[in-house]
This record gives sequence, structure tokens and C-alpha cells, in this order.
Amino acid sequence: MQESIVPLRLLIVGYGNVARSLLPLLASRRTWFEQTLHVTPYISGIGTRHQGFYVYSDGVPADILAQQSDPFVWFRTHGQRMENIEQFITIGASVSASVCIELTTLQPQNGEPARTHIRTALQSGMHVITANKGPVAYAQHELLALARQHHRQFRFESTVMDGFPLLNLKQFTLQAVGIRAFRALLNTTSSLVLSLIEQGRTMQEAIHDAQERGIAEADPSYDLDGWDAAMKTTILANTLLEGNIQPSMVTRESIRTLSLEDIREAARMGTPVRLISEAKYVQNSIVASVHPQKIQANDILLTARGTTSIITLETETMGTMSFVEHEPEVIQTAYGVMSDLIIIQQSQYPEDSTG
Repeated sequence: MQESIVPLRLLIVGYGNVARSLLPLLASRRTWFEQTLHVTPYISGIGTRHQGFYVYSDGVPADILAQQSDPFVWFRTHGQRMENIEQFITIGASVSASVCIELTTLQPQNGEPARTHIRTALQSGMHVITANKGPVAYAQHELLALARQHHRQFRFESTVMDGFPLLNLKQFTLQAVGIRAFRALLNTTSSLVLSLIEQGRTMQEAIHDAQERGIAEADPSYDLDGWDAAMKTTILANTLLEGNIQPSMVTRESIRTLSLEDIREAARMGTPVRLISEAKYVQNSIVASVHPQKIQANDILLTARGTTSIITLETETMGTMSFVEHEPEVIQTAYGVMSDLIIIQQSQYPEDSTG
């Protein structure tokens, strides 16, 4: 007997580049979802702080919504406007949205307001997926505990290395490998800016070029001064190394402390400077840092080009392993969100979340 296909209703908080890429990605995989998981992705609501929060109680299939010239305008036209984010989440849950996808922008100071959005969604009975590093870096263990309390999942694969399944690799494949340290290039903006300076551009010219390519934000400080990498380093230390550190415990140095000549001279000597994230156990404590460092000729990190991300893990049982994601784009981040959605739908044990 063929299983019936039912809606998988989603609530999307934040409508930036990742959300805009997620809709057509879900649409392109509708047949796969129906044949493999026996569900059709539906969107029950979309909301942003600046444009408002809208719920459409029946939901609309993601592939139908993706065909609209502006999916957000469709929701403004057909949906019901909510007074605030709290009402948006609770009403969304009441119309059977089972997963809240939190895609708001990073606030590196404390992870708010995304941290509260996630808490509210879990307490409302929804699973939560986020690509926002802030709430995970500051409150990973708290939010995972809350998810388990409500028998829901909290997943965040896309917070580090876009769609590369690094966190899921740890959960499902490297469970007892004993990761003792990692070393990585995690911030694509700083890598691109440094490589452009090596080619002769000034710092400002390199930043402008990265912005024109859509890599750097309007305010690149989070990337160049190591905040983004420190958030990712915290998440990896707490997930891969099973630690319990805060971003303030990651020592951090900006690439803007370097002179242009130092950057270019290092490249000429075959030891280019890159912003390197590291964490390791020293006795029973984790020591973590984000610093510009020269990469030596025998270092696998030297193989990274452009915006490529790379990480090396030192383990107790599998020696040293390295993983590379070649020049990712926003579609990879959207895929990481979709991969978390697939795991939630596949899981027979909803309390088994990323932590």
C-alpha cells in the first residue's frame, strides 16, 4: 500500500539570501521529498523585522511559492499580518507548522534576538533549524537542552562551512573518534581580501571588490576583525570537541593589524597569511584562537584558494583528517538548511539533535 503524501509545514524567520535560495531548492526537490519522505514542503509563514510577519494558515507548496516573482509580496497579499515575532511563531505553530527555520542576520554581541526566536519556537512545539551563528555560539547547550525537554530537534549545520556536513559528520559518523583539536580556514571574506591584497590592491580596494562580488557585508568588520571566525570556532569547539566555551574565550586578532607590505612579502616567500581558527585541548581545557598566521609550505591549508574553506581534525582513533569545501556560494548554505530538514523528517527519535 502506497503511503499518502502529507504537507511538511515550515515557518521562515528572516528573508535574506539564504531564504531566497532555499525556496527554489525545496521546489527543485519536491519529487524527492514526496518519493523518499512522503511529504511536500509547504511554507506557512514568512517574516522579517522590517517588512512584517505574515502567516497563511493553509500554507502554500514551496514550488508554487518559488514561481512567484516575489514570494514575500505573495505572503503580504494573501497572508495574515501578525503583530510581532512572538505572535508569528505561536500562530504559525497553531496552524501546524512543525519546523521553524531561523535565518535572521548575525548579532555577534549576544546572539539576540535570534536566541529568543529559537527559544519561543521550541517552546511552541516546533523543531528549529538555524543558519545564524550567534544563538548557537552563545547558547548551544541551553537551546539543545530546551529542545530535548520538548522532544524536538535544534539543528544548525549551516552555521559553519555552509552546506558541508561537518556537524552531521560528527553526530552520525565520528561519534567515538575522539577529536582533540582542529585547525581551519573558516572566514571566506578575510581569505579573499588577503588574496586580493597579495595581488596589489589596497585594503579598501580589496574590501570593495569583495563587496562587489557579494562576499563581504556592507560593514566587513565582523569578518576582518575575526568575530565571524570566533563564532564558528566556538560552535566547533563545543560540537566537535564537546566543550562548553563562549565566544569571549576565543582569543581574536584582526587582519587589519597587518601592513600591506607584510602581507605581500609573506605571499612572495610562499607562506601567505590567512585568518586561522584553532582549538585544542590543553590538559582538560579547550584553548581556542582566531589569528592571522603564515601558512607553511607543507600545510594542507595552503591548498585553499579564493573563498575555499578547509578544516583539519586531529583525532585519537583516526589520526589526522582534512575536509575541503571549494568556493561555496549561498546555495550551499541553503542546502545545509535543507539537509537539517531532511534529518528531522527522517528521525525516529526527535530528541537526538545535533548535540
